Amino acid sequence: MSYVRGGPAASLNLDHALSCREFEHFRGNLEAGIFRQRLHAAENLYQRNLAGHYGCVNALEFNHGGEYLASGGDDKRVLLWHVDQTLANVGQDNPSVMYGEHASNIFCLGFDTENKYLFSGGNDDLVIQHDLGTGKNLNYFSHDGPVYGLSVDRTSTNMFSVATEHGEVLVYDLRVGKNEPLAIAKFRTPFNAVEFHPLNGNFLATANAKRGAQMWDLRHHTQALCQYNYITESPSCMSVRFNCNGSLLLTLHRRLPPILYNPSSSDPLCSFYHDEYFNSCTMKSCTFAGPQDELVVSGSDNFNMFIWRLDGIDLEEKNQWIDTTPVILTGHRSIVNQVRYNRQRCLLASSGVEKIIKFWSPFAQQGWEGALIEPSDTPYCTRMLHRNATDQVSQDFSSRNMDEDQVMLAFFDTLVQRELENWNSNSSSGNGNDNDQETTSGSDSSSGTSTERSESSTQSEEQSEVDTPNVSELSWQTHPNRIFYLVAKKRRALLQLAVKGTGGQHRNVEQLLARLLGEQRQAATQARISEWLEETHRLFGDDELPTTSAEAAARERSRRDIISQPVSRSPRKPPELRMNFSVVGSLQASFEQLERKRKLMRLRFAAIKRRRNVRRPRRGRQETDSAMSYDTEWLDDDDDNEPEVNQENTVEENNSNSNSNSTPDDDTSNTSMEAQLSQAPSTSNSENNNKRRNGIHSEPTTSTVATQTNF
Repeated sequence: MSYVRGGPAASLNLDHALSCREFEHFRGNLEAGIFRQRLHAAENLYQRNLAGHYGCVNALEFNHGGEYLASGGDDKRVLLWHVDQTLANVGQDNPSVMYGEHASNIFCLGFDTENKYLFSGGNDDLVIQHDLGTGKNLNYFSHDGPVYGLSVDRTSTNMFSVATEHGEVLVYDLRVGKNEPLAIAKFRTPFNAVEFHPLNGNFLATANAKRGAQMWDLRHHTQALCQYNYITESPSCMSVRFNCNGSLLLTLHRRLPPILYNPSSSDPLCSFYHDEYFNSCTMKSCTFAGPQDELVVSGSDNFNMFIWRLDGIDLEEKNQWIDTTPVILTGHRSIVNQVRYNRQRCLLASSGVEKIIKFWSPFAQQGWEGALIEPSDTPYCTRMLHRNATDQVSQDFSSRNMDEDQVMLAFFDTLVQRELENWNSNSSSGNGNDNDQETTSGSDSSSGTSTERSESSTQSEEQSEVDTPNVSELSWQTHPNRIFYLVAKKRRALLQLAVKGTGGQHRNVEQLLARLLGEQRQAATQARISEWLEETHRLFGDDELPTTSAEAAARERSRRDIISQPVSRSPRKPPELRMNFSVVGSLQASFEQLERKRKLMRLRFAAIKRRRNVRRPRRGRQETDSAMSYDTEWLDDDDDNEPEVNQENTVEENNSNSNSNSTPDDDTSNTSMEAQLSQAPSTSNSENNNKRRNGIHSEPTTSTVATQTNF
């Protein structure tokens, strides 16, 4: 009977619970659909800066609900940002600061699944457990070296693992205590990152400076469960990242773009490539993004962020090559190291050498900059690069200065350029040449040092084999700064490494390189056309600009043909007519017309003065000679600035016309002479001037004047 009485109420509660569950599921699908649509159409993202740190920001992490973002950096502080409040309060960044500070740089962060604790690891060999409610420190975990990586088990609230510079991967169980961690691996080279499988806490992936990316089983950890594609030329792996359901694993190696794996297979699914991407100088991370992890994001040494789409990837096929154009995000002013994605709010966070954190979103918000479907007008950092910075940088955080640190920017600018200039791919092998590689014995160490010295002595000889051919022939406008230029010079070597990262199968490096160079030459041609259009616009205005790209290209070809023709030595142009020779070649006819107009204007002024002299009362022959000499004297001074070739041509034409058209009639009346002078008086003055220059002194008789007026 009680079941009957309680039936309707229980049924209503169950219906309400199911309705709420369905609504949440529908709302989640709706939001995911909107996020997916916006990200699919994106060619750019809106961005905003967060200021709160006093030094480089080395670590970022969102909690599991997306409400909070934790950040840590060189200033030894852990900041906690409330995401929604930060998005709403533009210009008012007030993060919470954890009470306990590290003694040195912070490198990694992690939240537990219930958002009770926050773990931070750093250069002081410690992992600190913070209480999110109070901000106080709950526990300390000491190690034999700096802690580079940290991951919290998503299936348990008590398990977390760390990766140390000392070559250890340790797993802690808070129920047991901090003094008895489980040692999964112990190598002689650093572990840079560690990541628990999101659905099965028995598995975790590691990134080692010598062994690359590996998968481990906590139940059988005497050896790695899977060794992912070992790249001899670039074994150092710095980041590993699972997607939300653990079906994909993303790795990032030094000098290589991101590589995608099926966790159960050692062969890569695909490698993402772009000719401007470079990753070598700092420890970077990579991450999945999008509602269904359909995007791959990573920072680069050229200060940009790259977003590749997983569209078209066959998960059953191995060693695929993805070189579709990624979305390139610009806005950082130095190297981008850390990237993280907030799934609940469709929000990207990034940080690096700068003191700021950047938020990226596909939705326009008040106070944010950027666009969604329009790429950035300047796909590179516009500040001037530093080239000769000091080798050591000291930081003082007591002033709590959040302004941009030019000394730090200069240090990393120089670091990237030196890395590219000194890198020789022929000596980059897994035999102990890189600093981050393992040394197996003392004898190997000495031999490795000797090898490094011998290879450095022949580096200049092998440099030509490493550099990409014909890069110097490309327009500098295709290289926004020196880092872009040096990456272009090393494109062949970087391309060879990327091909080996996918197994090196079915790839013709020369064909890929030829295609890239062809695209680069086309970009250089477009840059020269743009430069020509700007120069034309400066000289003539909008009316005479080419109206189509075909017309602009035709003018560019015409300019090249004119420049390629042998140029005869010509007299010096007047100072007011000097300009770039590349422009003069294409506009020669226009300047000749301008010169003719200039001469006509001078002759017209002379004609006006001549008419005034003719209308005066008749004077003697001597007075007439002196008057004509006086009237044309200003023309002699002005014409001295003209090119000599024009003077000679004028003399020859006038003399030939004078010889052919002169008559012996010296008795022409003054009335007839005045009429003829009124028709073309400028020619008379021109011939008298030319004769005077050539040493011919003729009297200004009426027959001479009459003959010259027929010219």
